[in-house]
Amino acid sequence: MPKKQKKDKFSMTICGEFFPEVYPAFRSQKWSRGEEDPLETEMRLFSSCMRWAFNRLLEGISRDEIKKLGQELFGINSRYADDARLKAQALLDSQKELLELEIEETKNKLSRARKKLGTAMRKLAKAEERGNAPDIVEKLRLAVKGQNNRVASL
Repeated sequence: MPKKQKKDKFSMTICGEFFPEVYPAFRSQKWSRGEEDPLETEMRLFSSCMRWAFNRLLEGISRDEIKKLGQELFGINSRYADDARLKAQALLDSQKELLELEIEETKNKLSRARKKLGTAMRKLAKAEERGNAPDIVEKLRLAVKGQNNRVASL
């Protein structure tokens, strides 16, 4: 059973800030670029670490090794390196999930394009059979060619 708080008890939440009293804070010249402030430096290093971690995940490197190497290469703490790896892993998982949907959509597009190609070819055959005007037959030939290209591109 949860404890009841006393009515005279006072609680307060204090939010921390990234920015110190003296801004801009000192960041090692090894990591910063010119007049870049510390927040921009942290964001740049985190994004770089995330891209790097994504590529290492594709290579099959372990979580601990990515975390350790990310800290060394980008000069960020353990938590940032692990968060970069987690974001890269989430991106990789979402891409795998979306790949199945993309394949299904492409199959649907291909079936519709083939259906349109069949219709265009039937119209062309009927127009040639009837002996329609050359300009109409030429337009139908172009339509068949365009639909053929669409099917080939899918």
